[in-house]
Amino acid sequence: MPEEPTPGGPLGTAMRKVTFPDGSRGIILVKAGTSQKDADELAARVWADRAEDGPAGA
Repeated sequence: MPEEPTPGGPLGTAMRKVTFPDGSRGIILVKAGTSQKDADELAARVWADRAEDGPAGA
């Protein structure tokens, strides 16, 4: 995926491919202009928060 956000994203957003700490991959929406490095760090924080909450539906 390109480093630069795609222009014209909804409400100033861009999609970024990320790899979570457990090795799984996903796509997250971030503010347009967010670097890939920052998107990966955000994904890691989201992953850690979800891990603290336990399995989905628990």
